[in-house]
Amino acid sequence: QPQKKMASQLEGATDLDKLHNLCKKTHKEQAVWFLNAFWDDFGKDEAEKCWIFVEQCEKIDNAGKAGNELDEMEAHRFLEKADEAHTVLEMRSRLRKTGAIGENERPKTVPLSHYLLFKFDDKNTNLFHELVTRTQGDNQKQIEEAQAKLDAVSKAFEEAASTAAAAAAALKEAQSTEAIAKAAEADALAAEASALAAENDAKAREADARAKEADAKEKEAAAKAKEADARAAESAAQKKDTAAKASAESARTREAAAKESAAELAIKEEELRASQAELEAALAEVKKQEDAYNQKTATLTAKSEDESLGVVTRNRTKNELAQHLAEDPLPLRQAKITAEAAVRKAEKATKAAAEAKEAAEADAVKAGEARAAADADANAASAARAAAEDAAAQATAAREAAEASARAAEAARAAAEDAAAQATAAREEAERKRAA
Repeated sequence: QPQKKMASQLEGATDLDKLHNLCKKTHKEQAVWFLNAFWDDFGKDEAEKCWIFVEQCEKIDNAGKAGNELDEMEAHRFLEKADEAHTVLEMRSRLRKTGAIGENERPKTVPLSHYLLFKFDDKNTNLFHELVTRTQGDNQKQIEEAQAKLDAVSKAFEEAASTAAAAAAALKEAQSTEAIAKAAEADALAAEASALAAENDAKAREADARAKEADAKEKEAAAKAKEADARAAESAAQKKDTAAKASAESARTREAAAKESAAELAIKEEELRASQAELEAALAEVKKQEDAYNQKTATLTAKSEDESLGVVTRNRTKNELAQHLAEDPLPLRQAKITAEAAVRKAEKATKAAAEAKEAAEADAVKAGEARAAADADANAASAARAAAEDAAAQATAAREAAEASARAAEAARAAAEDAAAQATAAREEAERKRAA
């Protein structure tokens, strides 16, 4: 209420202390103090606006008419209702520059006096100082005018509020009816849209399931073809392995036979060489005897013709020579001829045996090489068969997995078709309900 007693001032040693005491008053008391201080300056023109600020603070403040300040969230709501474009931080920054908020102060609440100082800052360059230092109560006439104006504004505001409440109730009822209808329509549209979206999604899943099923069946066919190729390769590898092992066994048999033949020919060669040696020794003995015979003939002939010897010696020698020459040389010559023929025959036989042995040894070497090659082929064929068997097993597993995937894809496709059908039915039902 405007002051009707003796002039009064705010307590406090400094302007800031005085403002703190002012801010302890209720929202209405702070507004009255502000209007009293500046009634002649601009207060009478801003009284209605200040009363609206008071009403808004009392509605927002949980303490109602007994309240004296707003917390930061409440202050933001107040600024919104006052169509204030500035924020609480901006307001405090400007007040701090005027001294209405101390440099070290970090207030958590906003009293109405802070907002009034901020709102009407352009009305007076020394607004803060004069607000807390101007004496209240010595302008009774102006105060009564302000009170009357505030009462009139309050009554008008209450009447307007009552009228607005009735209008708001009617509007609310109309809006409620309209809102129900719109909500029903919106729900129907939403249900239809949801059903359509579900149908589209189900159809997309169905198309995806069909594509996956086709891909799975294609992979299944490829896996079966690969398995067939692997089984054919396995069969061919097994046949090649069997043939290679048979070839290796045959090569080992030929090698053994060749080695056996070479060994027998080597023995025969040795026997022939021994026989040849005996014949050559016999021939040498015959030649030795022939040489001795010829040597004796030559010696006796020379001695019988040597004039240096006596007649008796020469005659005796001639007689001995005649006896020597009278001996039959045919057996010796025959033995020589026979021995030479036997030696030549033995040489031929030995040479033939040696050549046969060399040929047999060469055959044995070739047979050994063939056997080694056949063994290598057999080993390679065995490895190829093992690899083919493993590949065939893997191909079979892949085929079985592909068949399982195909079955799963087929089931998923069937489920997707069913879901699409249900979604289509739901969408059609939603359209029917909205049309009704």
